[in-house]
Amino acid sequence: MAFQEVADALVDIGAPILVVVDDIDRLQPGELLDLLKVVRLLGRFPGVDFLLAYDERTIVETLLDPRRGTVTASRARAFMEKIVQYPLTMPPLLTAKITKMLDEGLTEIVTAERIESNFEKGRFSEIIRETMPSQLTTPRAIGRFLAQVTEQFRIHDVNEMNDLDLILATFVRVQFPDLFAQLQQWRPQLTNSLRGAAAFYAKDKDTDWSELFNAVEGDRNQRDARTVLKALFPAVEAKQHSRAAARRFAHPDYFDRYLAQTIPEGDIPDSVITRALDEAAAGRPAELRGLLRHEDDEQVTLALSKLHERYPDPSQMWRADPYSAPITPELMTAVAELIVELPDRVDSWSSDLSSTVYWMANLIRTALSKDPDADVAASLDACSDLHRRAYVVSRAHSDTYPLNEPAQAALGRLHRHEAEIIVPELLKDLRAGDTSTELAGGVFLYNFVIDAGLESEIQKAVRDGLTADEFTVADVAARFVGFSYLIGGSGKPSSASFTGQLFTTVTGILAKSVDDRERDEWTDTSWARKREFAMEFVNPVPADDEDQADAADLESPPATSGN
Repeated sequence: MAFQEVADALVDIGAPILVVVDDIDRLQPGELLDLLKVVRLLGRFPGVDFLLAYDERTIVETLLDPRRGTVTASRARAFMEKIVQYPLTMPPLLTAKITKMLDEGLTEIVTAERIESNFEKGRFSEIIRETMPSQLTTPRAIGRFLAQVTEQFRIHDVNEMNDLDLILATFVRVQFPDLFAQLQQWRPQLTNSLRGAAAFYAKDKDTDWSELFNAVEGDRNQRDARTVLKALFPAVEAKQHSRAAARRFAHPDYFDRYLAQTIPEGDIPDSVITRALDEAAAGRPAELRGLLRHEDDEQVTLALSKLHERYPDPSQMWRADPYSAPITPELMTAVAELIVELPDRVDSWSSDLSSTVYWMANLIRTALSKDPDADVAASLDACSDLHRRAYVVSRAHSDTYPLNEPAQAALGRLHRHEAEIIVPELLKDLRAGDTSTELAGGVFLYNFVIDAGLESEIQKAVRDGLTADEFTVADVAARFVGFSYLIGGSGKPSSASFTGQLFTTVTGILAKSVDDRERDEWTDTSWARKREFAMEFVNPVPADDEDQADAADLESPPATSGN
């Protein structure tokens, strides 16, 4: 009775009623069913019509609920046909149109200038032509994505992240949110930063990415997600690959920025690195010193990692950071001073000192590659530690083949210049006897001098000193004792070695080499203890050339660590 009364009243009005309901595909399953029930009931009134606007694919996915029996897409469509009597299908956007809309929208956001100078178009071409049109099929979806990209570029300093990676990360977060949420768990594999035993066991195995992509439903969606992640993370496409460039999502130092959508606590903004370098290059090293003398070791390690990215070896300039990487005498002087101050960690695989030495060596190689007449020795003078200074030059002079010939010659001259400084210091150390520091002399410096072509000079100087009783054979032998240290140990030597072959080369006295003897912790590293240890392997009788050759045949490999 009530239905008929309402129907009569509507007839008396004499005007058609159109109810427009937009975006019904955004409703939850229960809400959608309630709406369709209302449409079915009220649609029976005369003169009442409903206009429902929705994305059919999304509606079908919403209705795929086994509890209602609509377990296939065809049955879901059949259910909608009972409700919608006159479907008006909007033609889908053509791929070319979608690509044009995306191209114009992204160009407006990123700016044409940045796209031309920084954008990696080859990495993006397949995605904007095929993958994005596969996912962003409506003007609303395209607008939603572009709005998200606009916001990301608004809240980020564009020089802190990679433009393309920021766009692709936004696309993954918008289109594949469950996959995006899984990325943190896959950080070591995605950034190729597995460490320790995990890295050892994974080195010969291909990563099984199927578990990661199981977070995405549907074969087409999984295919598109994989295409985007290949563009973001080289590890997804190939097991063997070079480290991603700075600011890339795949770089371990920048990975968290893309997940947090900001520079997370504990990270160092690239602008801070740039300012510190520019200041040091102008002779004001306070900010650089603050970075490398920070009380937090992790901060120092991160700063050095970012510095290394800006100064690759001259043979790998394709890896160079596009941003500030000045090389001036003032900068090299500042780094040389820091090398003196940084602590060493003999009980660790690496240290901030060794990383800084490596950086300084690359600065020298790059400077001499650009200008073979550059006076890098003047900057090295700021490093008063003979060993550390020699380590820098040794590292810079290693593997010079990829460098141009003028740079190779300049490095050879630098090596010899430093060796000429070291020879009198080695004699001074021997004459000082037990009053010399424990780090004076040492196998490395003797090898450094000989490698520089000063073998005859050091031989004559040492042998003349022995003849003049300026020092004893035992004093010299003590300088060829080296120590090994356990990684993660107490920091005290765990064993000692004696480089007898080098000792024989320098002194002309027969001796044999031993490696890793006395494997108990050495609590006494005095010169007296070193003399006692070394003389067990020295024959005080001078060796002729044949004896030296025989001794060389018996040598063990020289110690790899120690002084």
